[in-house]
Amino acid sequence: MTTVITVRDFSVIFDAYLQFEESMLSTKIEMLDDSDSGDNENEEEGEDDRLDIEKLRNSIREFWLMDEKDVDLRLARLENLMDRRPELANSVLLRQNPHNVEQWHRRVKLFEGNPTKQILTYTESVRTVDPMKAVGKPHTLWVAFAKLYESHKDISNARVILDKAVQVNHQAVDHMASVWCEWVEMELRHKNFKDALELMRRATAEPSAEVKRRVAADGDEPVQMNIHKFLRLWTLYVDLEESLGSLDSTRAVYERILDLRIATPQIIINYAMLLEDNKYFEDAFKVYERGVKIFKYPVPTCPRYLGHLSFKVCQEIWKVKTGTCSRVI
Repeated sequence: MTTVITVRDFSVIFDAYLQFEESMLSTKIEMLDDSDSGDNENEEEGEDDRLDIEKLRNSIREFWLMDEKDVDLRLARLENLMDRRPELANSVLLRQNPHNVEQWHRRVKLFEGNPTKQILTYTESVRTVDPMKAVGKPHTLWVAFAKLYESHKDISNARVILDKAVQVNHQAVDHMASVWCEWVEMELRHKNFKDALELMRRATAEPSAEVKRRVAADGDEPVQMNIHKFLRLWTLYVDLEESLGSLDSTRAVYERILDLRIATPQIIINYAMLLEDNKYFEDAFKVYERGVKIFKYPVPTCPRYLGHLSFKVCQEIWKVKTGTCSRVI
């Protein structure tokens, strides 16, 4: 059962093994009934033998080495075999493809209530699964592993797991971003706001020139090289700065988004509205102007932009697109 690689072969062997154990148990029960009837007949003779020390020693020796009354042991072994069937079947599927993420998650669920075995299973899974060969999303194994520690109030080990996860070369940038977001959300759940902001700064930091040269020389670019341009991280980052940071730090994040040219129309509008709410009207107009230059016509920011600027100002910004603005109005 520990070497077969098909479910069909496993089922045949398991059923045969189960049938063998059941037949042995039935035989032992019948033998036990026969021996009990014989013991009742010789009970009086046995009382005299108990006074003989040598015979008593022989009886003890025979009990440990030649015990035929092992019904309880065989019954426990049969129950254990039946309980292990899901685990053994899962092992067969993992031998077929050790990079199947869903099967690893199912294996962990089999050990629910046993944190030690769950930790060992997660450890084996993240060591075994190759992200480039994985079926499913391998980053979910790291996230679930960290949440297991978090659920048992072990935040330090959860951080260790997530720190290792962000160093793995995942299949896609989105997978890496998901790990960073889960880490930040964990810190927020435990009210570690400064740590959450620091994580976002770390996640969105652009790789140094030395790192870029080394990666270019290797020829294999990991996802870590592009994570700093991933909009999902920046969106979370700017939300945190608006909630926890200062106006200057929030503006710095928005400016960085614009510099990377990954802004969406909604981000442009949010940035401008932030400046308007804080009475920075001139700066808000400049943000709208930058947004108009970034996006080609039709520009989703244009209707709101025109709500603040006069038609002549819009013409000046658009220049050669004067007729376009006229049609929008």
